[in-house]
Amino acid sequence: MRGTERARGTRRARDDRSAPAVGVATYNLYLGADLEPLFSAGSPAELTERAGEAYAAMEATDFRERAAALAAVLAARAPEVVGLQEAARWEKGPAGGELTVRYDFLRLLLDALAARGTPYRAVVAHDNVTGRMPVSAAEDARFTDRDVIVVRAGPPAARPRTAHATAAAYDARATLPSAVPGLSFEVPRGYAAVDVTVRGAAFRFATTHLEAYGAPEVRAAQARELAAALAGSPHPVVLAGDLNSPPTDTAGPYGILAGAGYTDAWTAAGGDPDGGWTAGRSGPLPADGALSHRIDHVLYGPGGPRAVAAEVVGDADADRSKPAGHWPSDHAGVVAVLRLGAGR
Repeated sequence: MRGTERARGTRRARDDRSAPAVGVATYNLYLGADLEPLFSAGSPAELTERAGEAYAAMEATDFRERAAALAAVLAARAPEVVGLQEAARWEKGPAGGELTVRYDFLRLLLDALAARGTPYRAVVAHDNVTGRMPVSAAEDARFTDRDVIVVRAGPPAARPRTAHATAAAYDARATLPSAVPGLSFEVPRGYAAVDVTVRGAAFRFATTHLEAYGAPEVRAAQARELAAALAGSPHPVVLAGDLNSPPTDTAGPYGILAGAGYTDAWTAAGGDPDGGWTAGRSGPLPADGALSHRIDHVLYGPGGPRAVAAEVVGDADADRSKPAGHWPSDHAGVVAVLRLGAGR
């Protein structure tokens, strides 16, 4: 991983350089709109109106421009492996007819990274919630939410090797009631994982986006499923994702994973347990909404890794897009450097 440090956002622990280092990251890309108003629509007509507003809001946040800002943030650090959440795909077309892809966030981000001379490739993705609905009397749209793992591309001798890619859905899922009679919203979620080998050291990398809208019990059940699924890995595990769970959530995902033996790279590298905020920004992305809590994490299990640096990224004014001045996302990302085979 390369790049400069910002003293405000980078934390480093003592590093004996006795084992291979790997840069890993998590970034929630922001799907582009707030979908919660859909759940409280009181009629099919109001649902169509709100869906149209959501689609227009997504276009206004301009992921093509945001992708360039995200690529600049990631390329400056160039982690070998990145877990992406809300790597959305939006399609649109005539009502009842064939839809075409209008915005593929993953493709746009990969193209922006390649344009900066820091190419990545997607190795595994998991489709979470997807759904089609009218956005006007004449048009339908479909939204698909994805968790994706991307790794550095480039010459074979330098790029990470990957194997045993897996994507799976959780049994636990939220079903959200609607004010429209006979309608509810089911929110499936899951995880993606892959074995990665960097400079001779192997580890299992996973990413997930745990439940955001449903009851806390659903999110906790998903975390237990994930811990059980990763427990069988023959390699040390690195988990990077949006857990929707701060460090104070001792009964939720953060506490469940800590109880399963996972270490928080931010605090292990010397970060302030009450700092390193990654979420809380709301409203239009050019607005000055403040980050207020930490729910995006890089965690690692026992058996090898040790965090030597961690940084919150995408949270500085200099990271905003040009010319509109959007934040790269409504979340900040987290980039960590881990020594493999160096203990906790």
